Order: sequence, then structure tokens, then C-alpha cells
Amino acid sequence: MREQDELTAFDKAFELAAQLAEVMGKALAERGLTTARAEVLYVLHNQGPLVQRQLADALRCTPRHVTTLVDTLQTADLVHRTPHPTDRRATLVALTDHGQHLATELDQARRHAAHAILGDTPATQLRAFIAIADRILVHIGASDG
Repeated sequence: MREQDELTAFDKAFELAAQLAEVMGKALAERGLTTARAEVLYVLHNQGPLVQRQLADALRCTPRHVTTLVDTLQTADLVHRTPHPTDRRATLVALTDHGQHLATELDQARRHAAHAILGDTPATQLRAFIAIADRILVHIGASDG
């Protein structure tokens, strides 16, 4: 019985991930974004301007991939590059006014979706879900290494 419960829970997690990815992908596409581009906006919105190396670390990707993402977002007037104030070899990536507006809009949509989906869920169930999701993430992370 326990093994079946584990398998059912695993299958539900997979189904949840797939459906969330689909819904998020559609919502981002309506705004002309991919998941990776939206993640750049999210990081810069929450952490402020970063050098590309810091951005690559935050996104868990290569600096080359970040360069491509930043180039695309810069062309769309969502980010801009500026000289680093203390390191003349470094360049900061920051949100433009348009990028800041879009990042704020995305954050508000995220908050609205969370409330619409989970707003009537008891706090104890939310904490249990978070604990299980953290456990899954730890195990997935452990399998990467």
C-alpha cells in the first residue's frame, strides 16, 4: 500500500509540474516571454542590478546563455547594460522602466494565481505541501550531482 501511495504521489507531482509549466508558458507567451527570459526579469526585480556572472549563478546557467538572454531582453527594451561603478571591467544588467513595469505585472499575476489556487487551503495543508515539495526538490537536486 505504501509503495502505491508513493507512486501515486510521484505521478501527481509530475502531473502538477506539467500543468503548471503549460499554464505559465501560455501566460508568459502572451507577454512575449519565455520561461528563461521571465526568470531573468524575476531575478533582477528581486535582487536589483547584477553583473552577468552573478545573474548566471542566480539562474544556474552558463554566462554564455545569460549573454544571449540579456541580448534578447535588451533588444525588447526590458533590460539595459551599464558600467559597473567600481569595476571598470564589469557590466551591470538592470531592468529598464518597461522591464520594471512588466516584472511588477508578472509578480502581481503570480500573487493573484497563488491566491486563486491556494487561498482557501488551510495553513497546515500549505505547510505540509511546502515540506513535501522541499523534500522532492532536495532529492532531485541530489540526483543531479
